[in-house]
Parts: sequence; C-alpha cells; structure tokens
Amino acid sequence: MSKATKEVPAKADDAPPSPLRKPLTAAAVIAALGVVFGDIGTSPLYAFRECLKTSVTHGADIPSSIVAAVSMIIWSLICVVTIKYVMFIMEANDYGEGGIMTLVSLASPQNQEDRKRKHRSVLVLLGVFGTALLFGDGVITPAISVLSALEGIKEANESLQGPLTPSFLAFFIPAAAVAILIGIFTLQKRGSGRVGMYFGPVTLIWFICIAISGVGSLIAHAPQTPMILHAFNPFEAIGFFYTQPRLGMLILSAVFLAVTGAEALYADMGHFGQKPIRAGWHFIVFPALILNYLGQGAWALAQPVADIAKDPSPFFNMAPAWAQIPLVVIATLAAIIASQALISGAFSTTMQAIQLNYLPRMRIERTSDEESGQIYIPIINWMLMLGSICLVLQYKASTHLASAYGIAVSLTMLVTTILFGQYMSRHFKLPIATAYVFVAPVIALELVFVSSNFHKIFDSGWLPLAAGFFVYYLMSTWNKGRIEMKRKLAQDATAEEFNPFIDSVEDSFLNGRLSRVKGTAIYLAGNTRSVPMALAHNLKHNKALHDLIIVLTLQVDEDRAIVPSKDRVQFDSRPPKFCKVEGKQEFPLVLRVTGHCGFREQQTILPVLKAAYDQLGINPKELETTYFLSRETIVRDTSKNFSLNAVQEKVFEVLNRNSLSATAYFNLPPGRVVELGMQVEL
Repeated sequence: MSKATKEVPAKADDAPPSPLRKPLTAAAVIAALGVVFGDIGTSPLYAFRECLKTSVTHGADIPSSIVAAVSMIIWSLICVVTIKYVMFIMEANDYGEGGIMTLVSLASPQNQEDRKRKHRSVLVLLGVFGTALLFGDGVITPAISVLSALEGIKEANESLQGPLTPSFLAFFIPAAAVAILIGIFTLQKRGSGRVGMYFGPVTLIWFICIAISGVGSLIAHAPQTPMILHAFNPFEAIGFFYTQPRLGMLILSAVFLAVTGAEALYADMGHFGQKPIRAGWHFIVFPALILNYLGQGAWALAQPVADIAKDPSPFFNMAPAWAQIPLVVIATLAAIIASQALISGAFSTTMQAIQLNYLPRMRIERTSDEESGQIYIPIINWMLMLGSICLVLQYKASTHLASAYGIAVSLTMLVTTILFGQYMSRHFKLPIATAYVFVAPVIALELVFVSSNFHKIFDSGWLPLAAGFFVYYLMSTWNKGRIEMKRKLAQDATAEEFNPFIDSVEDSFLNGRLSRVKGTAIYLAGNTRSVPMALAHNLKHNKALHDLIIVLTLQVDEDRAIVPSKDRVQFDSRPPKFCKVEGKQEFPLVLRVTGHCGFREQQTILPVLKAAYDQLGINPKELETTYFLSRETIVRDTSKNFSLNAVQEKVFEVLNRNSLSATAYFNLPPGRVVELGMQVEL
C-alpha cells in the first residue's frame, strides 16, 4: 500500500458539532420559540372555536361538551406532545438531527439479507409517505394561521362598534393575508436562525399574552372556574365519549387542531437542539396553552347558548374590549411566526429526500456558519407560498380551511409512532412485539385521531391528502427512475471494473502510449466500482494523463445524519504498479477518493477535496484544477424493456431535465468544469 492510501488517525475531538452537547441558553430557547413553536402556539386561535362550533351544530349539551372538549385538548397535549414527542421521539436523533427520514434511518435494519432489505424498503416507503404528507400540511398551516389572526379584526370591530362593513372585511382580510404570506416567504432567505431571533421575542410576548388572557378569563368568570378545572380529569372526556360516541369523534377531530404543530418539534430539532426545545415547551409553551384553553372554556360556560351559536369565537371575545386591537396585532405577528415551523421543517425534509435520491437536485443555501441544519431551498419556499396564497383566495375564511386541516398531520403522526416502535426494537434490541407493546397506547390514540378526521375527507380534507399523494408519486417515481438509470449505466461498455481499467492505463503509460500534461483532474463518479465515463472517453480520445488524477465519489450514508470528520474521506487501498513521487508522497496514476456525508448534510466537493489534500500533504493550484463531469440525457427505449411505465418515464424525464446541474449543486467553479454527455435509454 502506498503512503497515500493510509488513513490519518482521528483526533479525540474529531466529531461533528452536535446540538445535544451545546449549553442551554436563554437566547437559544427564545430563538427556538420563534421557529419551532409557532404552529402549535397559535392553535388557540381556532382549535377550541371549532370544538364549540361542532357542539352547537349537532345540538350537544353545551356545558358538558365544553368541559369534555377542554379535557380532550389538555390530555392530547400531555399524551401526544409532552410524552410522545418531547420525552421519547426526540431521543431518536442522529447527532441532534430529527425528522421522519432520520427516524427511518435509525429504525431500518442495515444488513443485506433479503428479508431485511424488504423490511427496510417498507420502512423507507412509509417514511417517504409521511414526508409527503408533511408537504401537504405545510401549504395549509401558513394560510389558516394568518387568516385566523386577521379574523380577530371582525371581533374587535363588533366589540368597539367600529365603522368597518362586512363587505369591506370580506375583501380586506384575504387581501391582507396574501400580503403577509408574501412577506413571510420573502423573509425565509435570511435563514431560520435569524428569523428565530427576529420572531423569538415576539413569540415570547405572545405566550405571555395568551397566558394572561386565560388567567383573566378564569378570574372574570370565577363562578365557572371550578367547573372548567374538572377538565384535568381525563374521565370527563372518556365519559363524554361513552355517552355520545359519534359527537365525541366529531369534537375530537377539532381537538386535534390543538396538537397539529407537534411534528414540527421533531422535524426542526436539528435547527436548535433538544434542550432549548424541551425547556421552551415545559416552562413557557405548555403552561401558556393550558391556561388559555381553560380561560376559553370558562368564557364559553358563562355565555348563553344563543350567543355561542351566533359567534363561537372565544379567543378574542374573552379579552376586554380595549385589549382586542392589541391582541389582534400580536396574534397576527404570532400567526406569521406560526408558518415558520413547517416551512423550516419542509426545507430539512427536502434536503434529506434529495440526499436519499427521492427528489432531484435543488439549490440549497446555507444560512448559518454555526448550525448545519439551518438551510434555505428557494424552489420549495416559493411553491409553498403559491400554494398558501391559492388556499387563502379559494377559501377566504379559516373556518373553511379548518375542515381541510388535520387529516394529513394525523396520518404523519401515526407513521412516526410506527417507525418509533421499529427504532425501539433495533436500538434497545427488543423483540418487535415487545417494542410495540410500549407504543400501542399512542398508536391506539392516534388511530382514534385518524378515524375522527376521516369525515373531513369529503369536505376539504382531500386537499392535503391529494397534495401529499402527488408529492409521494413524484418522490417514488424519481427514486425508481434513478435506480433504473444506474442499472442502465452499469450495463454501458465504459462501466468496466475500476482496477482492471487502471491496470490497462498504467500499462499504456509505461509503454509510452499515454503522455503526461500539467495540472490536476478531478473526475466525479457515481459509484466506487466502475470507471467514470468522462475519464474513459478523455483517455480514449486525448491519450493524455494529468499530473494528478483523482476519481471522487460522494456517498450519502443513509444510516447517519452527520458523518464525523474522521470518516469523511477514505482512499483506495489498491497498490499501484506505478507511482509518481511528489515530495515524500507517492501517488498512483489515478487516485480514488471516496467522500462520505450524512443525509442531513449538503453534498459539497470542495471541503472533501480539502480534507483529502490535507491528509495527503499536497496543495494543488486551483487555476490548474479541472473538474470532469458526466451528464446523462434520457431517450426512450424502443424495445419497451424498461421498468417505468409511460407516465412515470415522462415525469422522470421532466424532473431530470429540471434538476439542478452538478456544477451548481456541488458548488464547483463554473470556469473549471468540463461536462461530457451520454444518452441513457429508459
């Protein structure tokens, strides 16, 4: 083995920075408030209102349904958010990175037995389906949050007997919502860290306000306070279900709106870390939500049924008239922030999907020099913006959007719980049946949530499901197409084994059939076994070798979110027949380098090359370095011997054509790149 092939020993501190090891600070908690808790924090705007509306519409006994609804909300927050996500799901992380695709990698068996491979495929597809549903939900969240906040203007106008007419408000509220949404998505390019610091203090004020509002309502409606405090008794909800099961399921579908932002806590964990999110939930968010829902319940118990039927909007109505305008302003700002949680989560899950070959390459911009998880993806940002604006213009009121909200999230939460059962089995080496005994109560609860939301499908609930299934179809088609393309490329004549090819190159060079030219050539290869098409064609036609030739393969480790520095680079251990001596180092004619990155890391070539140069002790001149890439063009297979159907083939062709170029995706200097194309039949 040459000196170039030896591994450099890892340093003791040679590991990726982990959010788990970062100290807990007030600034980190406030920043997390501004990104992670926006969605679940604004649920008091509409969750209990929809419970009241359901009770009135179906002629329920209002006092008992109010206490039962608040009890369902409290225990849903405890069971789903506190116990499931904050206590347990957040423990399933990879160097502090969370999200459903991280859970897939942690839960999946990594050995190559056929049965295990099939098991892994099922888990991956389940995770991809859950990820796709999150995109569907991510379009609705900004729209419903902003509309709910702006609708407080109507309540304030009525309380203060303002001059605004219903027709003006019907025009103004959707128009203002569209303007705010444009502002929200335009701000995303500044990065979730900066956005969190802008929004964090506002969100903290929001939680203080809703806590004070709830306490004020409990004091103002003191006669009803003892009754609403019975909501802490879970048997209030259980008893209501026992006596009125159908109505209980309908109310539960509205109750689920109170926990819809829980998945964002896990998806956004890589942005800020475990400790700030847990501290923010336990000491700020959870107490504020509970106090506000109790206050809304006390207000509702004090109102005549006729008044509730006329205007079931407890959040703004329980505040004093003088405080309603300031509350609308703060609620609007909080609703703007609420959109941030799922937008940031969408960026993270998109990058994971790209790394795992479930989406084509897109431009990914790093927005922080300190946090690897803080990214911005322009095309996802603008697609979410267009989807949210279309929903606002189509539905115009949050109560209409509420019927579309929840079904996709409930399914995503169920997928997360199923995957967590697999994770427990693998991580703690438990029998699969034993692992699922632990998560069975949560699965049972979430199955009830899913079934309670089924009736929404026939109203507007089909919308996020349709969006989710569309994204799932694109992701599965892209993955299937990439697998097929790799199979076709492997059959190409140039895809010969690497070692025999290098043997022939070395023989040709020693026999004088190849000449040497100055400079460094970097060839990108899709795998470590075959020869890059660009290298084979370059040697065939130009009959020349650069001074230093590196065949570089970037591999995404599906079982790790972040790869430690010591594992980042590895060299081919094949002993060469001929070595070029530079200083004290010996180099083969063609040096193979494999760079590793986690599925939450951006694939960037230059840092991998720098790490390789440092380990080799060399410093090639940048202006004398050329990057050779292969570019595939898809053509139809006239023999019809392919695994994609006609529709999938066309979809894959469109996605491939619009995929970001390798030059831009890998951040290569455009003036130093040479692309060689080839046609691939599918």
